[in-house]
Amino acid sequence: MYRFLPTYVIAAVLFVIGLQGAAQTSTGTITGHVQDTGGAVLVSAKVSIDPSGRQVPTDNQGSFRFANLAAGQYTLTASYVGFKSFSSTVTVTAGQTADVTAALEVLSAQDSVMVTAPRLHGDAEAVNVERMSSQIVQVEPAGVINSLPNNNIADAVGRLPSVSLERDEGEGKYVQIRGTEPRLSNVTINGINVPAPEVIVRQIKLDAVPANVVERIEVFKTLSADQDADAIGGTVNLVTKTAQEKPTYELGGTAGYNPLQNGYWRGGFDGTFGQRFGINKQFGFLLGGAWDRTNRGIDDLEPSQTFGTLPNGQNVAYINSEDMRSYQYYRTRYGFDIGTDYKITPTATAYFKGLYSDFHDYGEAEVYTPNAGALTGFNGKEAVFDNTGNWQYRHYIRRPDQQVYSFQTGVRHQLKSNVINYEFAVSRGHNIGGQAFPTTYFQGPENVPFVDDQTNPLRPKLIATDQTNGFDPTQYGVTETDGYTYHATQLNYEGNASLAHDYTVAGHPSTFSLGLSTRNSYSTQRETNDRYNITGNSPFGLDAVQGSYTNPTYYDKTFAINGQAYGPTSSYNKILQAVASNASAFSLDTVNGITTAAQAFFNADERITAGYIQDVIFLGNFRLEAGVRFDNDATHFFANNVTANVDAQGNALAPTISANRQDASYFNVLPSVALQYQVEKNTNIRAVYGRGISRPNLGDLVPATTIDPNQTPYPTIATGNPALQPTKANNVDVLVEHFFQPLGIIQAGYFFKQLADPIYPTATLVPFNGRTYQQTEAINGPNAHIQGFEAQWEQRFSFLPGLLSGFGISANYSHTASRVDFPDNFDGGRTDHPTLDRTSPNDYNFNLTYDKSRFSGRFAISHNDPSIAAYQWDASTGPAGDPILGLKGPTGDNYFYSHTQFDVQGSYRVLKGIQIVASGLNLSNEVFGFYNGSTIYPVQREYYRPTVSFGIRWQTSSEQ
Repeated sequence: MYRFLPTYVIAAVLFVIGLQGAAQTSTGTITGHVQDTGGAVLVSAKVSIDPSGRQVPTDNQGSFRFANLAAGQYTLTASYVGFKSFSSTVTVTAGQTADVTAALEVLSAQDSVMVTAPRLHGDAEAVNVERMSSQIVQVEPAGVINSLPNNNIADAVGRLPSVSLERDEGEGKYVQIRGTEPRLSNVTINGINVPAPEVIVRQIKLDAVPANVVERIEVFKTLSADQDADAIGGTVNLVTKTAQEKPTYELGGTAGYNPLQNGYWRGGFDGTFGQRFGINKQFGFLLGGAWDRTNRGIDDLEPSQTFGTLPNGQNVAYINSEDMRSYQYYRTRYGFDIGTDYKITPTATAYFKGLYSDFHDYGEAEVYTPNAGALTGFNGKEAVFDNTGNWQYRHYIRRPDQQVYSFQTGVRHQLKSNVINYEFAVSRGHNIGGQAFPTTYFQGPENVPFVDDQTNPLRPKLIATDQTNGFDPTQYGVTETDGYTYHATQLNYEGNASLAHDYTVAGHPSTFSLGLSTRNSYSTQRETNDRYNITGNSPFGLDAVQGSYTNPTYYDKTFAINGQAYGPTSSYNKILQAVASNASAFSLDTVNGITTAAQAFFNADERITAGYIQDVIFLGNFRLEAGVRFDNDATHFFANNVTANVDAQGNALAPTISANRQDASYFNVLPSVALQYQVEKNTNIRAVYGRGISRPNLGDLVPATTIDPNQTPYPTIATGNPALQPTKANNVDVLVEHFFQPLGIIQAGYFFKQLADPIYPTATLVPFNGRTYQQTEAINGPNAHIQGFEAQWEQRFSFLPGLLSGFGISANYSHTASRVDFPDNFDGGRTDHPTLDRTSPNDYNFNLTYDKSRFSGRFAISHNDPSIAAYQWDASTGPAGDPILGLKGPTGDNYFYSHTQFDVQGSYRVLKGIQIVASGLNLSNEVFGFYNGSTIYPVQREYYRPTVSFGIRWQTSSEQ
């Protein structure tokens, strides 16, 4: 690979130089800008010149350029969906540059609001970017993002076609494109790959990025040779803002309220300044920033689903434990984006741009847990247990600090026939705090007889039949306290160079391009735990550390005891003080500390080197793009093998730790072809084939082995697998699209993905040290596939009379089907073929919009069907069709609940550039959670209640 890439690059460069030498020297250039009548730039306007037949889209500053034109007269046409076309005759003189400014007018007076309404301007930008892209892409500009209460980037992306979200804590977190798990999609910032804050996984927690620090979000559904290859599902590209010809000044602020528990406030503000300087405005500078704080309460119920067999042989489902969790979260997000550029010469521009975001996902959780004893009977909808049950309580504090940033600098040369671009980027993700939270445990009442009341299966209740009060703080004594620290980071250095050469073949405009990139990633993970156990009697009880926090509305008082909705809670500061005051009653578990640190430790160095060649040619109404990408990955790991040890009495001893260094590598050739046919001016047919990969999670690759002989029913061996190969896919897409005037689009398409080497977690029984152990690791399976249909309809009805002309529709729908073939050694011997994990069969978004004069409003519905979160059913349990032992029983596969959410936002322009804004988020009070097998077997159900917000926004820029 390392010899091959330079050879191919040198050969291609020599070929292009030869073409350049043969090009005409007596040529000229046409440059210019496309804007609306208000001076706002129009991104991705279609600009063409005849008789040459060449066409280009405008860039993020509304600029375009045609070089190497023979002297003579040309007809230049600029078109933009939603506006009248612009045409002009331009004379090209040898050695000279002709400059054209195309100011496009709206189609009618009723459409004039498109110039002043940010959302409508954003809708127009989205439609035109999608129209001019060589790939299948959906776009969400800032004006559209801010037209609904999207707290983070994930929430915004989730409103696009064929996108579902993994949600947590009341917000979107991971993006799932076309029914694929988050690992199969890529996230970039200005085209630069971004590391995940969690480090051990590939997918990016997009709730870490504020929604209003980007110019637009692009979701690419297909692959071309010049894109990063690791995007089977798709690529989410965040495009940051750039300075425009007119100065940009923006300020906004909101405040809101959520009524759950005792009520919580939220608020935020953002601002942007951008301007060009110099006599010829050759220097541009833009800086934007955002901050928001969401205080939120969460009611969470987590039952432990299982089954048992009665003496008469009947199998019954019941819960033997449940966490009643009450959360207080204080989620703070802040970030900024920066963009600078300098025109060194008329043909060379240097730039520096990037995005920084930091997310403090802070909070506390108080958890009451009733644990039932042994099952003794089943009476109607009640499981009956003996008197060996008990109550427990724990309190933990969350302090995850998750950071993502990416900055890049480079120079772009626009020569007579060539465009050369080279850049360098630094990106980083870190997670301090992780999922290792300081926690203190209390033991409550014991020898408690329970019954499991399943009258409402979505709210099963363990009820103490002896009237034991599980909310009595005097019955709880401290048993253990853990002080965790966690730190993981990944730092990427990336360099890219590309060359594009314009030429003609038999009079047909063509562009040949090639590129080379390399990315080095350095990842580390560290964790510690100071665990202190009680050596004798409990030194203090829950009543001694009580706090002021209460939850008087927990689950609508479904689990109230003696009229109390939720038990008394603790203060973690008081807990720490009590532990310090009673230090002699605690002993440090040194074995646990050594084991935790050794198991978590790893270093990983990954180098990805890639190159591509690609050619684009226009053949009448056809646009053909074909290319091939070469991708090489080499990774070096340093981790630990950890073996637990015990003495003759079964007491834990210090583990045996040995260092493990290991390497992994692979190489892939990835072709792609994209064909676009313009049926008529506003109708296209697209067909795309691309081969992509998705790399294994670092956590699955790390060659760490942990051996624990004390687990039941089998001792365990947990190991990483550096031999994992990336999942590979052949992707086929067909799409038909039509663009409406004055503003709209309708699309319908089919996609198919054939996956090789999908990655599965496995558990197998192996002989070790004379015993049978259960070994768990991730392996490559044989095959899987996914296919689907997606459609989008967006239209503004300004042709209707009177007040009706303000209405519009934005809707999308996707249906996805998939199938998994399990490996032969998959745990449980499963021979069924379920869907891929995270495949949501039906997803849709429906938006009713209204824009008239000074008012803009939007009502939105977002829906995702249930999807598998984890495969966990074991075929040895019983027949797949058995209602208790099978796939639909309480130990069946784990699913996400379906999600249907209603949101609304309206704004009114009180003065030029000043708007007041009101919004309602999650008006449907939708549940988040998981169930096993069937919805009647919940394992987590969280509620957040609606949040209402009010704000004001001031904007004076090229958008006004």
